[in-house]
Amino acid sequence: MIITAFRKENRKRVAAQLIEEALLLSVALVALSLLVGGIESILKESANFTAGIWNAISSAISGIFGLSFHW
Repeated sequence: MIITAFRKENRKRVAAQLIEEALLLSVALVALSLLVGGIESILKESANFTAGIWNAISSAISGIFGLSFHW
């Protein structure tokens, strides 16, 4: 009788551990998706920044040497 009660409690414990693991996995997936989204936005902003700098340098060079050189 004690062994039967222990087995039932053990099954409940295993089910609780599985639920806990599923919840932890879902939290990890959400955190990973937020991290990937953040990295993607940082890369987009750095690409825009680099393109802006390149356009500024190109227009400055074009303004200075516009008559001599054509890009």
